[in-house]
Amino acid sequence: MKKIICFCLAAAMFSGCICGCSNKKKNNSSNNGTTESTTTPEATTIPDNSGKPFIGKWESYKATVFGETYETEYAGYPLSAVAQLTVYDDLTADMDISLNPRGKARTYKYNWEVTEDSELWLKSPDDGYYCRIEQGQMIMRYADDDGTEIFLMPVSEFTNNETPTEAGLSNSDYKDFMGKWEAIEVKSDGETYTEKLGAYPINTAFRLELFDDNTSAMSIIGEPMSYEWSPDKKGQMYMWGDYEGFSIKMEGDTLIVDDESNLKVKFKKVDKFEDFDFSSVAEQIPEEDIILNPEEEEETTTE
Repeated sequence: MKKIICFCLAAAMFSGCICGCSNKKKNNSSNNGTTESTTTPEATTIPDNSGKPFIGKWESYKATVFGETYETEYAGYPLSAVAQLTVYDDLTADMDISLNPRGKARTYKYNWEVTEDSELWLKSPDDGYYCRIEQGQMIMRYADDDGTEIFLMPVSEFTNNETPTEAGLSNSDYKDFMGKWEAIEVKSDGETYTEKLGAYPINTAFRLELFDDNTSAMSIIGEPMSYEWSPDKKGQMYMWGDYEGFSIKMEGDTLIVDDESNLKVKFKKVDKFEDFDFSSVAEQIPEEDIILNPEEEEETTTE
């Protein structure tokens, strides 16, 4: 999992995977999008009492990023959605993050140990966090210590940030959604692309495969991303990943994926994905994603 606090959520995080996708890939196995730690502590229970103050449920209520403090919401989401951490006495921990418009949680798994400085060290193959307790609250910072701090308080139950879905729906209602899909149209920032997205044919730039086990994989310029999906309302499902979410519906034979903010992609169903050598145009990927996340033009002033 990448950092849970950043200024690039939703469309920005979505487009960031084009240039930074190698750092954002997840294990796309049967773990439904969760990350598994490959480092297993030798002990299976707390070796001493040093870890006991950290055991239990902790929920974020405040964050400090680049010197600015957020106490009610962050990037449009409630602070409670940033981190819901459960620390277990078997040296493992789960962190739920629900930074998407529907409040759907994604769980990331960690092992932990207590450092010589009496801090809790949460670790996984992808990232790590140092946690300390001050005045009954937990303060969490990233392993690279960029100055960001997330403040968590102990809770008996986590806040439910999930938007209610229509009752009575099941996966069988979405059997026509299952399968492989290639893009036929991309709309972003007021622009519409139907032939090419930069150097890439439109049908290779976005590819989506939906599975009946509530998982999915979307490939963006050859880089696969794992997602989860669930029924939302009749004829519409919701798909979410690390920091973004998409409503998905069908109009005739066309599948429409919409982040309900800046990006809408139309797909057609295919039996197999078209072969394409992404390495042949890899050097044409821009350093800044000017296609899906264009920079605002600077205003020119005259004296």
